[in-house]
Amino acid sequence: MANSVLNVESLNVEFNMEGNYFHAVRDVSFKIEPGETLGLVGESGCGKSVTSLALVRLLTQSARVTGKIEYQGKNLLDLPERDMRDIRGNEISMIFQEPMTSLNPVYKIGAQISETLLLHKDISPREAFQQSLEMLKKVGIPRPEDIMDEYPHQLSGGMRQRIMIAIAMACNPKLLIADEPTTALDVTIQAQILELMKGISKDLGTSILLITHDLGVVAEMCDRVAVMYAGQIVEQGSVDDIFFNPQHPYTRGLLNAIPKIDAEQKQRLQPIEGNVPPITRMPKGCRFSPRCMHASDRCRAQQPGFFQVDNAEHLSRCWLNEAKEA
Repeated sequence: MANSVLNVESLNVEFNMEGNYFHAVRDVSFKIEPGETLGLVGESGCGKSVTSLALVRLLTQSARVTGKIEYQGKNLLDLPERDMRDIRGNEISMIFQEPMTSLNPVYKIGAQISETLLLHKDISPREAFQQSLEMLKKVGIPRPEDIMDEYPHQLSGGMRQRIMIAIAMACNPKLLIADEPTTALDVTIQAQILELMKGISKDLGTSILLITHDLGVVAEMCDRVAVMYAGQIVEQGSVDDIFFNPQHPYTRGLLNAIPKIDAEQKQRLQPIEGNVPPITRMPKGCRFSPRCMHASDRCRAQQPGFFQVDNAEHLSRCWLNEAKEA
């Protein structure tokens, strides 16, 4: 098998709050293979976006990041900022959650795409302009020549998201990190954006880390899935493993909360009771135990490690899986 594009091992992110450090992400490990799409899913506040920002070293100074983020044999956490700038936006690109706040409102679209190319490639402004125009065509922007001369506020949400994808893909990165790329888009535009991302991955061989809370998007886009809760990955495996043989109670809860098209008309959804704990008050033992109907005294006192279920790729962080370990 080819070397992984990204290999994350024991990633920890702590934030300094009034002199004390609190874990927002704890002991997170995963790999992304060439051309693969990995979905990172969970409720809001589970640490998904913090994880993505840690990968490209865009967290605030109050954050302390430890562990290993290996890319092409180098630990990104050890690189000087100058070297990291060469990788960020060039070899590893990111689509942020809200395109309106990610695009600069006072610069035209053409200038914003060209800036990425001029920063990372040895080309002239004219060549950058032409390549920017080609990127707009690739992402399906109508009348691209006119759009190059417009400002972000003149475009719809779907158009702005396509611009963000164009900027992210301008340098043909090996890895694209997409943080909720379809948030606030209607279902038609959402489908178009997902189809666009799938096409880019297939045509260019780009690996994707897709961060979302929408399991429908995961089923459509991903090869493998990592389920995150309260700063930890609690289950990971193939899409089939997660959707057809979920093992962690949290994963089952997420799936049970999805409306089913073949359900009886008055059938109620099954929400997960309670909320994700704040990082300042993480429970002892299993972090999901206060919301889990299967929790025992052991769960509340002792945190489980990963257990293999069915195959070496399907892992679950739950004491219930100890007896099932493959």
